[in-house]
Formats: sequence, structure tokens, C-alpha cells
Amino acid sequence: MVHKLIRNRFAIIASLLIITVIVVIVYQFMWGSRQLPVIDKAPSFTMSDMYGKPVSLQESDGKVRLVSFHYTRCPDICQATNLNIIRIQQKLKEEGVLGNKTQLLTITFDPKNDTEEVLQRYTAERNIQPEGWRFLRGTPEQTKEVLDGFKVYVEDSGNGFLTHSNELFLLDGQENIRAIYKMGDQMDNEQIFKDMKALLQ
Repeated sequence: MVHKLIRNRFAIIASLLIITVIVVIVYQFMWGSRQLPVIDKAPSFTMSDMYGKPVSLQESDGKVRLVSFHYTRCPDICQATNLNIIRIQQKLKEEGVLGNKTQLLTITFDPKNDTEEVLQRYTAERNIQPEGWRFLRGTPEQTKEVLDGFKVYVEDSGNGFLTHSNELFLLDGQENIRAIYKMGDQMDNEQIFKDMKALLQ
């Protein structure tokens, strides 16, 4: 009798463990949830957007942010990256979280050439939604400080173009870096979108 009770108890525990594993797998499959450990603290900064309005990382109000870097004269990877972020922008808008719970930030490597007017024209031509996606520029000193804070490098190639890192960063509502992705054609838009949603839970 005792052995039977013990066997039944172990059977119940094993069944509960199996059910728990199944629930976790189903949740991850449906919602794309995965572990997103804190990688580092994002640097504090205040820069101006394409309309000259100041944007501070500390004013995110708990928003989940995707931070990328580019310059408008970039002939390849920056353009591919922004096309992918446009698709992410659309998915966030359809979910009703663009601007109010999530924000996209793109910081220029090249504030000298990427003036407010240039950024305004660039964003208008690509139907970028300013309520949820801000293109930022700073002084050369501010730009260097932000790049150093994110451990992003940029170098003048001497031919009118820049050589630069190809990462973008996912930040939670406390300005912690929770994921780092590759730019350009290597971007997994669906995974980035799922990760952003997971941080909103």
C-alpha cells in the first residue's frame, strides 16, 4: 500500500513536470519568449531629433527601445537595416505599441552631413513614423561619447564613406541592453519583434 502511494506520488510529480515543460514550450512557440539576460547598461545621452527636439534616453518612460546607428550616405548595410526596421515599425504599429510602449532610435555616425534638413527629408521619403521612430544627431563630441558607450566603432574610409560596426541594440524599460543583433540582411525581424514584445510582458 505504501509503495503504491509512493509510486502514485512520483507519477503525479512527473506528470506535473511534463505539463510544465509542455506549457513552457507552447508559450515560447506562440510568443517567441526566450531568455534575455542583462548584457550591459546603455549609456546616458541627450541628442536632437530630425526636428531639433531633444531626446533623452532617461525620458523613455519605461519604453522598450531598439537603438541602431547609420548615416544617410551609407550605400549598403544602413539602407538594408532601415528597410528591415520599417517592417518592424509596421508590426509594432499594428500591435498598437509604437510610440506609447516602444520606440525606435537611429543615431547618425555623421552629424556633420546629416543635418536636421537631411534627416527630415530622409525620413519623409521612407514613410518613417516620427511618433515612434526618431532619427538623432549630436555634436561630434556627443556622438563619440554615445558610440563609445555602446562600444560601436566608426572610421573614415577616406573615400567619402565610413567603415563602422554593424550591431543594433535592444533596451528594456530600465535602459539595460538585453540583446544585440546584426544589421542589414542578417536581421531576423520576427525575432526582434518577439523580443520587444517579450520585454513588454
